[in-house]
Amino acid sequence: MTDNNLISVMLDKCDIYYEDALISKESIIERYIEFFDNVFAGEKHSVNFALHTGSICFDIISVVAVTLGCLSYNLWTNDDIISRLQIGDMVMYENKRYRWKGLEDGNGIKYMVLGQDAKGKNGESIRKVSFKRYKHLVKPYYGTSSLTDGRGVRKSKTNREEFLSHIFDIPIADVPSLINVAVVIVSNRGDFSEICKHLSIVYGEKNRIGLLDIVPAAYYTGQEEIQFGTNPTKAAPVLKIAGKMSVARDLVLDKYGNKVVGLLVNGIHSLAENSSELDDLLRRKSLRFVHITSLLNVDTSDRILDMYEEANIFACTKGYLSKSTGEIKCANPFTVELEKQIDNIVNNTVSSILVPGGWTWDEYRRIKDTLLLIKQSNWISEQKNEFILSAYGLLNLLTTSVFSMHQMENLVTNLKIGATVLSPKERIDKLWDIADKASVVEELCITVINDIEEKYYEFMDQSPKALAIKEYLAKHSGKIAIVVPKAYYAEMLVMTGVLKDNDASVICVTANRFDAAHEYESILVVGDISGKKFNPLQCHSAKNIDTLLYECENKSFGYRKKKKDKSEKRLNSKICGIRYSEENSEDLYADKEEEITVQKFSDLEEYIEKLNVLDIGRFIESGLVSNSNSPTSEVKHVGVFVTGERIFFSKYYTAVVFDYEAGSVTEKAVDKLLPGDFLVFTRRDDYTKNIVDFIYEKLLDTGKLGTKVIEASEKAEYWKDALRRYKTQGDYTYSDIAKKMRRAGSSLQEATIRLWLVEDSHIVGPRDIETMGYIARVTQDRKILSDIVGYFEACRVVRRERRTILDLIGKAINNKLSGHIPQEGSVLEVVYNNVDNLSETLELEDIIELHESTNVNINLVNKPITEAEVLM
Repeated sequence: MTDNNLISVMLDKCDIYYEDALISKESIIERYIEFFDNVFAGEKHSVNFALHTGSICFDIISVVAVTLGCLSYNLWTNDDIISRLQIGDMVMYENKRYRWKGLEDGNGIKYMVLGQDAKGKNGESIRKVSFKRYKHLVKPYYGTSSLTDGRGVRKSKTNREEFLSHIFDIPIADVPSLINVAVVIVSNRGDFSEICKHLSIVYGEKNRIGLLDIVPAAYYTGQEEIQFGTNPTKAAPVLKIAGKMSVARDLVLDKYGNKVVGLLVNGIHSLAENSSELDDLLRRKSLRFVHITSLLNVDTSDRILDMYEEANIFACTKGYLSKSTGEIKCANPFTVELEKQIDNIVNNTVSSILVPGGWTWDEYRRIKDTLLLIKQSNWISEQKNEFILSAYGLLNLLTTSVFSMHQMENLVTNLKIGATVLSPKERIDKLWDIADKASVVEELCITVINDIEEKYYEFMDQSPKALAIKEYLAKHSGKIAIVVPKAYYAEMLVMTGVLKDNDASVICVTANRFDAAHEYESILVVGDISGKKFNPLQCHSAKNIDTLLYECENKSFGYRKKKKDKSEKRLNSKICGIRYSEENSEDLYADKEEEITVQKFSDLEEYIEKLNVLDIGRFIESGLVSNSNSPTSEVKHVGVFVTGERIFFSKYYTAVVFDYEAGSVTEKAVDKLLPGDFLVFTRRDDYTKNIVDFIYEKLLDTGKLGTKVIEASEKAEYWKDALRRYKTQGDYTYSDIAKKMRRAGSSLQEATIRLWLVEDSHIVGPRDIETMGYIARVTQDRKILSDIVGYFEACRVVRRERRTILDLIGKAINNKLSGHIPQEGSVLEVVYNNVDNLSETLELEDIIELHESTNVNINLVNKPITEAEVLM
């Protein structure tokens, strides 16, 4: 089917449900479905962007549309599939395995001949079925089993052929049993799993089918392939899901298996992140389509308009959505939420509440200009950056504080708030110490300190913004979110009596922890602040968003507001097909001096952000890189803790994160870490292990886990050792092993093999038994060959025990905080003692992805370090 309205015609024949809720009949969703006609129109490579409200409905429609669109590119017919079968090949028919015996004519009818091996005294059985009537039911089998029966096959009768016949308007016998194309989807594994679980399509006379009944799908970690749902024939996945852009790129470039014809990126946060990999994929003409979805925001829309002029754009701007308002057609939680989001965008107001006090614009500008002069000076000292960082931090504190300095000093002194929060007075005193040694810029330093100290004493007994919050809460009701820059602000607001500890109607959250899925009557922001998850100018979680601003903040906030308005006008011009002209638009930047000043300060902020993370350039110059004699590890991310320590994260490290609110511990990949996460470390020198590995080994050594777990652990290590030996003895590369695995029937990538075998990998073992079978066949290891099931089950046992240890670490940390001591001799006691004596928990302040990976001395990775440790 190559119709110009391909998708809308197909989806007009069915209804899309999520959790039994009809979502495809809403006006804006119908317009989004029509947009997909552009995605699949014509024969050329198409690039498409959808900037939406944040509703899950858009993600669901995107998945359905690209799945059906992908199927339209399938070139194989059932005749092609049958003609490729070789005598003796394993095939599936009616949920049983057979050997293909070829085609045979009889009485003018062509038959397919299927055989099953002899059983006991019975000889081989032969079955003949009509080629014309049943060719769509014979499917090649790609699994590891050599048994010709139904054992091990999950019985699953689907209406796949009937559905595709209905949608594509073709006879059932012509629906291909095998698909030779695929689409790569970049999505969080959990999010996609939920879509698979709850999505259903209703067609014809109320017939219903799920996504995984139509096509097979798998998730790729770069380490392994994890199947979604059942796949009796072990056919190559048509939907290839990846959590990382780098893994998606590998899947697109992979020549093995189904040809990848399209890419869907669901819910990208920033086009700037992974920009080189994404730009490369957007340019690949081998992809028939690339479709990227994102929450509507200024940075993304500006980048699209600047860099992808020929792209098709669907954007939920205020102007576009004003045409979609009206009654909900099918009321359910998802459509009600969607309509609420539309209402919030169309009727959104972002208001500035000017607060008396604080710095004037001239005073604020003078301080920042002076910091810029210090930055540009020839003052050569480690204390130069320390001065700029500390002064800038105090500047932000005094601009956004919602408590008096006396209150803060008192709570810090009495250890009532986090131990990582420092006394403002001590920080100011430290600035004076640095200024005494600042030589050529001493006067500039004194100017900055004087201004900061004056405001510190002005705010000693009262904070103007604390009074403003009290007045705001007195005038507003309903569910309110207060957005603050640091987590300890929430503690301070409760301890100082501005907020009530048990008031569920008011929540306090940092900009980096804001959850856009929650809805509020109003949102109050305590200053000109934003974060990775929140921007007051682009938030749709409430109609009314108010910001508390001193005069100095109002200038920069006003500039960002003008920029946002200009971006929306450009976007509206693009989606309406009207040429945007700067001359015909309002003069948004009449005050050029203001624009230059704000940009200059933005450069200072970028400099500060870089200072917050260890200067990788200086580190490389220190000689502790790949050309040194010391072993190194590949580093892609660098973080900084609120205590000032830095951390180099090795590429495959898994961090242990403690959630104080839930009292639980989880493991996170480095690229999933966020500012505000509390990371748990052991005080030790082994960079390859996290605290879970460390405690697991302790429990094994002390015999606390039992014989079964000890045996399972040995097997979970053995399969890796066997594969490493095979690689070393054969002098094979990771690519060589991946090719051998593929010849055995696997679809694993080179990156998967590498991640299994690298030293700092935390992979326990394959998640499907077939892969363990491939490992056994490739290595020809006798132990694994004779007990494939046993080795697979051993990996499951070890994974389960590791999850248990995560839970116990959470309990141990909670016990430590509350003073409870676990029962003597218990497993929890071992965990508690290790957590108590060998662990430290640090809050991540920032994490930055490096433009290029770099090799770092292994003694400096995956642990908190000071700058002195690196450069000593």
